[in-house]
Amino acid sequence: MDLGLTASLILNVALLIVIFGQSKEIKVLRKENQKSLPNKSNDELIAVASGKLKSIGDIKTIKYLREEKGMSMLEAKQFVDTLKE
Repeated sequence: MDLGLTASLILNVALLIVIFGQSKEIKVLRKENQKSLPNKSNDELIAVASGKLKSIGDIKTIKYLREEKGMSMLEAKQFVDTLKE
């Protein structure tokens, strides 16, 4: 029984290390993605997001901003909240 717990603990630690490493990679890739995207002006982004907000609603607009514009969940949510004001 003690051997099984030890093996489980080692496996969990190894998986946590992998997850931590991948989260760092994701952050780096998001930054690279932001740099490689065509640099649209804020006016264009506001116009597109406002149109999406009116036609498809809050949640889908946030999803669009995350997937198509590379924003984080927090950035997209704050952007949508600002547009709604």
